[in-house]
Amino acid sequence: MQNVFLFLSVGLVPINLILMEFMQNTIEKEERIKITVLTEQNQKNRIANYQDREEIYERQRRKMYDYKNQLSTIQTLIKNGHTDEALSFTQKLTESIAVEMSAINTNHPVVNAVLNQKYRSMQEKHIAVILKVGDLQEICLEEEEIVILLSNLLDNAIRESEKVLKNTGKAVIHLKLECEDHKLIFAIRNPVTEKVEIENDTIKSKRGDHHGIGLLNVKAVVDKYGGDMVLSCDENEFKAVVIL
Repeated sequence: MQNVFLFLSVGLVPINLILMEFMQNTIEKEERIKITVLTEQNQKNRIANYQDREEIYERQRRKMYDYKNQLSTIQTLIKNGHTDEALSFTQKLTESIAVEMSAINTNHPVVNAVLNQKYRSMQEKHIAVILKVGDLQEICLEEEEIVILLSNLLDNAIRESEKVLKNTGKAVIHLKLECEDHKLIFAIRNPVTEKVEIENDTIKSKRGDHHGIGLLNVKAVVDKYGGDMVLSCDENEFKAVVIL
């Protein structure tokens, strides 16, 4: 019996070594896949950032062309003595410019660019939004990190709200973005059509669903700055709170 046990013990050593090597290779392979996926998503976010800025530039370029024509009209009215009409036209144009330039102003150009682009998207989709934003000119995040943080959570909220809108005809997104006690607080609430499963601070994705990947990128930014992210969801509402 001692010889049998000795034989089994000696025989199990190489088997255990082989299993450990296999497990190590599997873990390394999964890490490489995860890094590849995150890298691809970061690249997509970077491209989306540039596209957002290009869209804003193009909108402003078209508006400036319109404003030149409108200013010519005002000039003609004044030359013809129609000062009251010119004054009324000028007032309306001034109000239009103020709204177009920045519906949301946080004193941070990149934050403004992202929030205003998403805000216009919500308006076009008839999704209501309740905003509470503060002065963010002192935040220390990199531009790409701002886009990752805001775009992923807002895009998720918009996608889910569109689904709710089709079912109920009404959807409201609640957004808070402020600095309190030298900390950045970003909180978002949006309606959902069904409860989603949350696992390890991310949505448990279904096949073909990239929401979880986006939240992994958000979590990477949060972890970099030693912050906190809390996600929760019930049958009616999804909530995300990020503190940096």
